[in-house]
Amino acid sequence: MANTVLLPDWLEAIESEYLSTFIPNGGASVKFAVTSDQVKVDLYAAVRERCENLGMQLVSLDAATLRAHMPQDLFHGLASSVNWREAARRMVLRLARERVYIVEGIDPQADMNVFEAIAEANGLEHQFVLSNLRPQIQERVYREPMMARDFRVAMTQICLAEDTRAGESYAGQPIIDWLSGRNTRISSVRPFSIYTPINRTTARHFFESALFWLHHVGYSGTVILLDNSRVTLARNPRDGLRYYTRAMVLEHYELLREFVDSTDRLTATMLVVVTSNEFLEEEAGSRSRGFGIYQALMTRVIDDVRDRNLVNPVASLVRISPHEAPQNG
Repeated sequence: MANTVLLPDWLEAIESEYLSTFIPNGGASVKFAVTSDQVKVDLYAAVRERCENLGMQLVSLDAATLRAHMPQDLFHGLASSVNWREAARRMVLRLARERVYIVEGIDPQADMNVFEAIAEANGLEHQFVLSNLRPQIQERVYREPMMARDFRVAMTQICLAEDTRAGESYAGQPIIDWLSGRNTRISSVRPFSIYTPINRTTARHFFESALFWLHHVGYSGTVILLDNSRVTLARNPRDGLRYYTRAMVLEHYELLREFVDSTDRLTATMLVVVTSNEFLEEEAGSRSRGFGIYQALMTRVIDDVRDRNLVNPVASLVRISPHEAPQNG
């Protein structure tokens, strides 16, 4: 049985213990939140508000619409949530600030040529600013050892592509389409010297690189809400959404176990797996879709020792309730 905690108490603990300190300092954590559909709506709204207030990137993934057992789909889902051009402008502005350029008042969310904006703010020629920042981009992006080689190349090209004038087509669009999975053909990005496809084998490296990049450009961290309640359905409702066979469920749980075991490789990230009561089934019967069918995950997230009277709101696995509920004994 999972700990039961009120949603406001859980949110307060998560914000004070993780979102305000641990995550912005580069730490990472994986949590499992068992909720009802009613609580889920409130949880998502509250987490979204906190991410906005704390300057964090929020990513919402749903196993009903993407293949939650395929790491490349999780990466494409993350990539689809990120404004890569804004992230690139953030990086350019950060490098300009380090070069003691005046950048106050330049909004990275604005649709602009960031190099021209910096030049105008400092009374300089656009080409002078570009030539001065290009070596910085090469040093701080292209040569950044914390990111995979092809991801570094992609981010370098996206940063340089921000030198796009009004009326010109954006040169970095093929890279963004490739990252988000809209066009997975590696031939579309070969002109940028990118040669590694995003697949089951390589997706984890891209995932880790993206999380590092988001923190690197100035976000306080990344919060990923992964709704996997669809995975726990034993019967196919045939409603047009994804259904997971037992083999797919095992693959999904293996993927979650890998995330739990590799938190030291996830930069400034909180992954919250939002799930249903069916996830807590400990029996390994043929119809079960609970974590009991994959002991390696179950033993990593369930508490071996629980207090009879006190609930730990920052436990790896909690049951979240909108109102008071009996304590676990």
